[in-house]
Amino acid sequence: MNARILLLVACVSSATNGMAQERVGLANSNYAGTTGMPLNPSSMVDSKAWLDINLVGADVFAWNNFAYLSKGDFYVWDDVFSGNIPTSLYKLNGKERHAAGNVRIDGPSFTLSQGKNAFGFHTAGRVFVSAEDLTEPTAVFIREGLDYNPQRQIDYTQQKMGAYATAWAEIGLSYGRIVYQRGRDMITAGITAKYLMGIGHMSLHLDELNHQVVDDQDWAISNVTGQYAMTEPGFANGHGFGVDLGVTYKRMLSEVDDYRPHTAQSDCGTIDYRYRIGVSLLDMGGISFNRNSLIRTFNNSTTTWNNYPDADVSSMSDIDALIQSQFASDAGTMTSGSRYGTTIPSAVSVQFDYNLGKNFYANAIWVQGFKLSKRTAGIRRSLLALTPRYETKWFEASLPISLYDYRSPQVGLAFRFYSITIGSDNLLPFIIPMDIYSANIYASVKITLFKNPLCGKGRAGKKAKKNGKLKPGSAVDCPAFM
Repeated sequence: MNARILLLVACVSSATNGMAQERVGLANSNYAGTTGMPLNPSSMVDSKAWLDINLVGADVFAWNNFAYLSKGDFYVWDDVFSGNIPTSLYKLNGKERHAAGNVRIDGPSFTLSQGKNAFGFHTAGRVFVSAEDLTEPTAVFIREGLDYNPQRQIDYTQQKMGAYATAWAEIGLSYGRIVYQRGRDMITAGITAKYLMGIGHMSLHLDELNHQVVDDQDWAISNVTGQYAMTEPGFANGHGFGVDLGVTYKRMLSEVDDYRPHTAQSDCGTIDYRYRIGVSLLDMGGISFNRNSLIRTFNNSTTTWNNYPDADVSSMSDIDALIQSQFASDAGTMTSGSRYGTTIPSAVSVQFDYNLGKNFYANAIWVQGFKLSKRTAGIRRSLLALTPRYETKWFEASLPISLYDYRSPQVGLAFRFYSITIGSDNLLPFIIPMDIYSANIYASVKITLFKNPLCGKGRAGKKAKKNGKLKPGSAVDCPAFM
């Protein structure tokens, strides 16, 4: 393996990969069901989808502010689909470099909205990577390798940088309820509790690194302070728990004192709103890795790495053995352990949705990531988005316009055809030639029932019809959960 491995696979992985975008094109829909639950668990309460069953779904997102595919050399329709992907370029402007990325595979999941209550279950596999606060020379070394001649025999200092990658599986149970309803005001709340099973992890956090690439064989390193942690990928290498919390206020179009969604009492359907405001805390929790794991801490360590181009590693344990051998002569400056903890990428989010009428809506969303752990976990990047959309039971289209990390504008497009969804929050590279710093696509296949097939067929339904609360010929009703 070439000399880039000496900067650790974590840096390489994080700098070349891009959590998720939030699937803003579809997550705020009134028919989102399982797609909206990760953004705000209270969204499943009073959903227009009575039962939403996710069969399979995927979301892939990558972003960075350093490497790009040039608009002059690359055009999606001509290159990607012909298998011709050129080498990425990069621009030098002296700024710090960041990267973030997410892969989420959604397995069997469901949401059920019934009366004042809602219930959910989900399974998912997730990968999150992040690189934070890399100096430009460090980014160039990762991109070009340590043998990059223009950066030889120059003293460099890298401070407060981090590179992180975590893979885990999760199983979650969700519950939501209408907690307040009076006049046209309604408040719903929801919670998702998640069991997290760690699969693999790699992180590097440097408080300080002073170094110089002397020539094509020697790398001088001094005053290294920081830590790295690794877990070889495998089944159940760690365990933990997480939670999502959400609250939504709705200003309804009709009075809702006796409103029970999807029940005979409320005509087997739902009442629309003029606007709604949601607030949520996402991915609060972490994982303790204790199998096939290690953590090393440096304290002002120093070494001269001879023959660095000859480094030959094929696994995380090889990387660790190589690093330890290089610092063996500097005994007493490195401490070790076989277990450690990390957090998953947490965030606070605010969502606003306005009903424009005739099935048109306008949505605004803000997501701000934060860290619960500073040395083994990366940060979820920020997002601002404005999304106009048109939605009906059978068709939906939206146009998300977003600002990622408060710096990267994106325009996307998303569709739902009954229960099949596909979208991207960054579609411009498919339309016009442009420099590409990010990519995103998501899709899912579901089974959705908009109304309970038993609604209006039992004694509760007959009583509702008799009292004039259920229109003749209404297709649905279900027993009312209070």
